[in-house]
Amino acid sequence: MANYGMVIDLNRCVRCRTGYVACKREHNILAHPRDEEHPYEYYRLRYVEWERGKYPMTKRAFIPVHCMQCDDPICVNFCPVNAMSQRSDGIIIIDKERCNGCGVCAVVCPYGALYINPDGKADGCDFCIDRLKAGLEPKCVEMCPAGARVFGDLDNTKGKVTRLVASGKAKPLLFPGVKNTRVYYIPSLNEPDWGNLVTDTNFLIALAKRKRDLPPVKGVL
Repeated sequence: MANYGMVIDLNRCVRCRTGYVACKREHNILAHPRDEEHPYEYYRLRYVEWERGKYPMTKRAFIPVHCMQCDDPICVNFCPVNAMSQRSDGIIIIDKERCNGCGVCAVVCPYGALYINPDGKADGCDFCIDRLKAGLEPKCVEMCPAGARVFGDLDNTKGKVTRLVASGKAKPLLFPGVKNTRVYYIPSLNEPDWGNLVTDTNFLIALAKRKRDLPPVKGVL
């Protein structure tokens, strides 16, 4: 069994949002503007944008965020109905039959990577698991026009993903309590202090905006 991982090169990313659109289309995720009639937005992949510095030396950072396929994932540990599990290849999956839509996973995920679908079930990135079964790459990787995303088996020592991680260029985004992830980033000049990013106030405020998209937790049934 493979041990899947992804590297996102922020130096190559052109901020085009192609991955966001491709992901929605691939997984038939509802798309509409957030308004009074539709207060929530649904997406597996989102972009977090924030600024640092002061004018005229302001820089704008922009990173794509989705499920990090964490080691010892907090969402799996906190799911009250055991609807979430992690496969031997590292991919976190959701049993839609078990899921009761309580929203606990969406709340405890430090990356804001999970959400509740209009059907009342939790959802999040699973590296396009159906495409993997067919021998294809995740849709966001396939469609990235800049080649900013690299996907492969972390146990394949000759693979590009493994080599980038081993070189130290590709780094995880680790919140307190997260041991490791299977999604890595190659920081750009706009994220000079990557190791302290999870304590950066501007980044945390931008990341927290995801919460306005989420339906309120309705409690465990």
